[in-house]
Amino acid sequence: MLYTKKLRVLLTTILTLILLFKLNTIQAQIQNDGDLYISDHSLLYVGSDNFNFGLGSTSTSRTKVDYGVLSFSNGAKWSGASDMHFIDGYAQTQSNTAFILPIGQSGVYAPIQVIPSSTDGVDAAYFRTAPSAIGSVLEEGISSMSSVEYWDIKSVGVKAGISLSWRSSSAISDLTASSLPKLTIVGWNGSAWVIIPSTVDEYSILGGISSLDAGSISSNAAVDLSAYTGFSYGTATKQLSVPTFDKVELLAYVNKNRLFIEASLPITALVIYDITGKKIVSQLLNGDLKYDMPFDYANEIYIAKIELDNGTSLFTKKIINKD
Repeated sequence: MLYTKKLRVLLTTILTLILLFKLNTIQAQIQNDGDLYISDHSLLYVGSDNFNFGLGSTSTSRTKVDYGVLSFSNGAKWSGASDMHFIDGYAQTQSNTAFILPIGQSGVYAPIQVIPSSTDGVDAAYFRTAPSAIGSVLEEGISSMSSVEYWDIKSVGVKAGISLSWRSSSAISDLTASSLPKLTIVGWNGSAWVIIPSTVDEYSILGGISSLDAGSISSNAAVDLSAYTGFSYGTATKQLSVPTFDKVELLAYVNKNRLFIEASLPITALVIYDITGKKIVSQLLNGDLKYDMPFDYANEIYIAKIELDNGTSLFTKKIINKD
């Protein structure tokens, strides 16, 4: 019996090493059409290019400390995630720019976006479980919180802007009594669920405009992930005040096929989507306070996500291109 267990562990380790070698060396898209499981103490590293979820399942162990993880290097990508195909367990990004972690559980695709302060790694998993499994105390100012889901987002020494997504099964309408401005991110600090200052994204990380049925909400500033052991949604007892980052001056507009951005903090990243949700611009910027760049796109409305001061402030702006 003991011999069989040791053999199983050895075979799992060998398979993990083989897959790690393949994913880290093949310079082409990798597609998972089988069943991939990453066990305790194991890490599968996507060193470059694209990981496609394909037809197979992708999962990791969820042991509290020793969980397995599918890790994406700075520059690696993924595709094909959906309610049928996602990472059921822990995903990791080693990027220091905006990255969507394609996680979920129990047939629910529940991605989050993180903007880490460094490339030291941020791990996350989704739990289709009531957050009360962690704790039930709510700080003053929170009237209620989700009863269906939470995320474990962790890192050592890395702060990150975070964006949580929701879908119809999240029951955001019931949670907020149909008052979306009262929605807030909450975090468990070991003693209570507390408010993480946050704002509903006009344009969701899922694509489309945020609504009671589907959307996302982002922290107003980078979060010290080591201070919390879970994140979910809560309802503030009153509509939240103007977020801190709105005090930062930011101007973004298009004139004569050029995009102009001015801010009172260094501008470090820019992502622009068209009205269908297609990403048309994704750039890291060098921290200047002003930018002027060509914008040769159709006359329509666009959504710009602008990062200031390496994630200290995150903005979503609507820009209109017209002759």
